Amino acid sequence: MPKKATAAETWSYETTVATVEGIIADLESGSLPLAAVLTQFEQAVQALTQCETYLQEKQQQVDVLIETLADE
Repeated sequence: MPKKATAAETWSYETTVATVEGIIADLESGSLPLAAVLTQFEQAVQALTQCETYLQEKQQQVDVLIETLADE
């Protein structure tokens, strides 16, 4: 039986950034009611937090690789 992909396996940095860009466009349009603005803003903050965590993890991986090269 094939296993289902978890959220972590299907998450994409590029897709998340595109989502945030779409939210920014919606917010800048000025056409959303206040409640929707707050909801969209909250979603953008959560997405950006995920992106920041992802980038920090990748930076650590790069640092380890550079350290490995320096040791050789």
